[in-house]
Amino acid sequence: MRGWTTVAALALALGGCDDAGGASADGGGGADAGRRDAGPRQDAGPRPPPPAPACAAAPGGGSATVAAPELVAELGDRWHEGWLGSPAVADLDGDGTMEILAARHGLLLGWHLDGAIVLRVEVEGRIWASPIVADLVPDAPGLEVAFAARGRVHVVGADGSARSGFPVEWQDELRSLAAGDVDGDGRLDLVAVTTRPLAGGGQRDIVIAWHADGRVVDGFPPNTTGAAGCDDACYVTGGYDQNVAVGDLDGDGAAEIFATQDNAYLSLHAGDGRAFDAASIFRGRTKFSGVRFLHDYAEAQQGWAPNEDTASQAHFTNSAPAIVDLDGDGTRELVVLGSVQNAAQTDRLRGVALWAIRADGTRPSAWTTPFHAPDYLAGLWDYEGTNVVAATNQVTVADIDPAREGPELIFAGFDGRIHAVSARAEGLWQTEYTDSERVLTGGVVVADLSGDGAPELVFTSYSPDPGLSALFVLAANGELLHRVALPGRGAMPVPTIADVDGDGQLEIVVALKDGEDRVRQVQVYTVPGSGTACLLWPTGRGNLLRNGWVP
Repeated sequence: MRGWTTVAALALALGGCDDAGGASADGGGGADAGRRDAGPRQDAGPRPPPPAPACAAAPGGGSATVAAPELVAELGDRWHEGWLGSPAVADLDGDGTMEILAARHGLLLGWHLDGAIVLRVEVEGRIWASPIVADLVPDAPGLEVAFAARGRVHVVGADGSARSGFPVEWQDELRSLAAGDVDGDGRLDLVAVTTRPLAGGGQRDIVIAWHADGRVVDGFPPNTTGAAGCDDACYVTGGYDQNVAVGDLDGDGAAEIFATQDNAYLSLHAGDGRAFDAASIFRGRTKFSGVRFLHDYAEAQQGWAPNEDTASQAHFTNSAPAIVDLDGDGTRELVVLGSVQNAAQTDRLRGVALWAIRADGTRPSAWTTPFHAPDYLAGLWDYEGTNVVAATNQVTVADIDPAREGPELIFAGFDGRIHAVSARAEGLWQTEYTDSERVLTGGVVVADLSGDGAPELVFTSYSPDPGLSALFVLAANGELLHRVALPGRGAMPVPTIADVDGDGQLEIVVALKDGEDRVRQVQVYTVPGSGTACLLWPTGRGNLLRNGWVP
């Protein structure tokens, strides 16, 4: 079965490739309530110089010039639209040829670069989160793909057949799925977060974990079984968009589970379900999940603000977090981007804030106040009646400036800008990618696209309106390098960067929002002169385990 079209045949339909100096900076789009997306502009003030290379250069030194992405394939099946699942590139069956995977509504699809469909798994309901690709069942041949559709988690092999014990079912809807070794037995487990909490015994749960044979991990769900040890101040509610990170925080060989949720609180569980304790500075709170994340540190410690109309607090509805050692002290921090509202919850348009938090709820000295990007253009609300959703508040972690201590943190605000922040909470730069309230982005990936050792930043935009979206490439200092128009309503998922054809050169895989019957659902761009030596954050959630873990 075929589902592709050559680039030459579609050149006119695509609207061409608009680089930074191109004549069609709006991507050929239509009107937007009197506004047009004019593409990135550099904000007022000098742009920092390009940082030194963060990676080793390719043999020969690469090039200081990043070539424009070139469309090499369009992959399609039917009309099924996409949600937030970042595509995956992997050799599932070990035959030396990469498969390109994309999650669509009710469908997991896999192609070869020539357009042949080699995997097609039909399920009930939309697949929201990014599919996991890993060796979940070492005794079975090849790799497995795990994905969640509504309230079910599926695990299939390279041929699409279900692995033993799957599918499993829990609280609908499961919009967050990640993999990690939760119980420390050396095998990967699956962790999901639901939008609809399970209630029982005076507690609520949003986190569940399964072994790779479908059995629930001991201690889960943690709060309602009592494994968490929660009292009456564990404030848990649903998570709505890839709200989980999984990684070993305390060095015991088992991964912890960090879950964000639709309030000003967060959940943190050990691999046996135990809820992490809160530091004693938090009055009347024994557990991490009882700490209220007010911006003012003193107010957070007492759990309330004297003036809730003016005080700012976090809201972690759509927050996709990360786990990383920011300061190099051997202890990892929890990093999360949240929307900002007043504590009275009557003013929700206060932008976004980036947090770094320790496992007991305390904050590193550089982060006693979160980094706040206060401007608001769009991103908090879904576009009603369009199946185009609000922004994912996710942070990308990558060392793009080796002259600074620790990695940099990159995110999209509610202000139409991409922001870069240092590991010490210093704003480094910001680049505006839109001035339209009807254009958003899913998040940023990072890789060296020219072989010179200096990484580039790549992201796509999306809109409820056709013709306003694009694929962007920025330099490590935020300078716009390329802008390529995308068809239809653009791409809600984070793109994926990988060597798809095995030629040592990188491709950018873009999963489009729209599905055109037998024409296109995924676009693949190659970047001439790129190499595979520097893939710092190459796909949604950082890796194909989708766990936000930074080694």
